[in-house]
Amino acid sequence: MKLLDMLALHHDNPKHIYHTIPTFTFLSEAIKKTISNKDINLVVMGTKGASGAKEVIFGSNTVKTMEIVSECPVLAIPADIRFSPPKEIVFPTDFKSSFKRKELNYLIEIAKMHGSTIRILHVSKKQILKAEQEENKILLDNILDEVAHSFHTLTEKNIANSITAFVESRDSDMIAFINQRHFFFEKIFTKPLIKEIGYDATVPILALH
Repeated sequence: MKLLDMLALHHDNPKHIYHTIPTFTFLSEAIKKTISNKDINLVVMGTKGASGAKEVIFGSNTVKTMEIVSECPVLAIPADIRFSPPKEIVFPTDFKSSFKRKELNYLIEIAKMHGSTIRILHVSKKQILKAEQEENKILLDNILDEVAHSFHTLTEKNIANSITAFVESRDSDMIAFINQRHFFFEKIFTKPLIKEIGYDATVPILALH
């Protein structure tokens, strides 16, 4: 209720309406139910981690929500991040899955809205793609044809460290990925990666489905 009282003082935007939803179930399940009942298009979560420790960027509720909510995209925003239009969005992929346009529609809309450039990042020990990966890369190129984008490859073993280094070196504004495989999800959100990123260098992360 204190949060609602604070938000009531900033009522200059008529597009925002605030509600409280009492529930006795787990947060992730309550979110899934609300998405269904209210036809929600996007879930936005701001968090700094339940422990408050600097190395724990996203709390367990946020990570679990990003992992199990498949009805719509989930955007996680670290604490102390102020909004600025994302000029560069990093999209990590291994090109092993065939892309579907509907999975990327939200990412494309964000890029169009802000004039963002999407940087597709492939991290692998081998520079040469297999035939299936090449086909998926061409498909992705066609899907993203209406927005600015480019392809990048890092020949490194550690996926998490490579994504971190790429984002930091380019001062990118957001990471977006399709959450299809738990293996890749865990690669991004393991505690070692969070510690390596550093609290001040984190960016919003968009989980697409």
